[in-house]
Amino acid sequence: MESYSTFIGIAIVLIILIPLFLIQKSQKNQKKKSKKGFVLEAKNNNLNISELDSWGTYYTIAIDEAANKLIYSKIIDAEHNITIVDLSQVESCEIVKVLRPVKNKTTYNTETDKIDLLITYKTKAKDVLEFYNIDVNFQMSNEIALLEKWNSKIKSRLIKKAHAA
Repeated sequence: MESYSTFIGIAIVLIILIPLFLIQKSQKNQKKKSKKGFVLEAKNNNLNISELDSWGTYYTIAIDEAANKLIYSKIIDAEHNITIVDLSQVESCEIVKVLRPVKNKTTYNTETDKIDLLITYKTKAKDVLEFYNIDVNFQMSNEIALLEKWNSKIKSRLIKKAHAA
């Protein structure tokens, strides 16, 4: 009787763990495929990536320091949507957060719907680089740290170019 209970316990644990393992493996493979596609896109645009960050399964950003260009990708429907930013043409860079109020029974809170990096060019044109969207990723992980890192990296490159001129 006791060994029967042990076998049932092991079966239940396997029924729970195997799908979790398969989901995690699938996500890891998807990230690897995404990164490989991103690097290929960068090479197709004659960019040599010196630093790369990926988050979630949809977003990747990198810089080519020699060319002073930034490459950003968001995957939509299995297709890389690429934005290339020529940092020599950028006037400013800022973090934009979209918040919404949430009312509980007794309190009001705010939740983050979206966080973007807004790139403004000297021509006043703009690019929006999405770092977090609640419709894409339900839970935020390290997006804020990455956003601040890339915001300061871009700003430091703008300052260096302004002093060099």
